[in-house]
Amino acid sequence: MIMSKNNGSAVTHDEAVAMIELVEVEAVVAAVEVPEPVVLTIVKPEPVIAPRKLSLDERIQKVEDLSLLIDRYRILNESRRKLQTFQLGADGLSSSIQLRDAAGNEFRTSNSAVINTVIDEMKRTLDTKVKEVEELIDL
Repeated sequence: MIMSKNNGSAVTHDEAVAMIELVEVEAVVAAVEVPEPVVLTIVKPEPVIAPRKLSLDERIQKVEDLSLLIDRYRILNESRRKLQTFQLGADGLSSSIQLRDAAGNEFRTSNSAVINTVIDEMKRTLDTKVKEVEELIDL
């Protein structure tokens, strides 16, 4: 018979072995790290929706719209090429520029600095418009 230290009561051999085994199991459990539980998520694939087939009228409209965009692109590119080849006269007096609005008001100058500024701005504007048309042409 074994005496318990805590309260002085008697403990049998089998009870003592059981207590020792319990302490050993608790020590092993405390020493082993238990990983976080793994959470599995089921992801269902979204159904693939087939694009709607265009009717004949819609396809014809797309072709006509594309044709208009191509014409616009060609005109803008041609204008840009003409501006790139434009050269002012060496004397600065032989070139002039004329602007006229819808009301018939007119502006005319032979000042080469003004002409160069107008040409540079026209080039930037044409470049921007060409890029816009290129983005609109979607095949």
